Amino acid sequence: MNELVTLALEDVLELHRRQIEGWGGAEGIHDLNAIEAACNAPNNVYCYEGGDVVDCAAALMWHLCSNHGFRDGNKRVGAVAGIVMLSVNGVELPGDRTFQSDLIHLMLGTAEGKTSRQDVAAFLRSRIQ
Repeated sequence: MNELVTLALEDVLELHRRQIEGWGGAEGIHDLNAIEAACNAPNNVYCYEGGDVVDCAAALMWHLCSNHGFRDGNKRVGAVAGIVMLSVNGVELPGDRTFQSDLIHLMLGTAEGKTSRQDVAAFLRSRIQ
């Protein structure tokens, strides 16, 4: 695999801003440390666990969604950030309504504490095109 491309804190903050601007919700950060930890999670998975790009994107998604670092939009930014990270690393996911619906259910389960990081990775891996 080529060098892993991850998203910086500034990237995630911009994705969140765009999600709130486009879809509505409360602006603002609840816990910046939680967001920073989520942004660092992919590198930790890559360096210390030997994870691949899917494992790393799943870590970003799971932590952004679970850590509740933003006042609103944590599930949205988690999903979008993971998809963007996969895309910039050359991994494509489907864009159809079934995938979108399944992704929404996955993120809802993650926010409720019902989905593990490994569940998110398995979901992504099963849908790679």
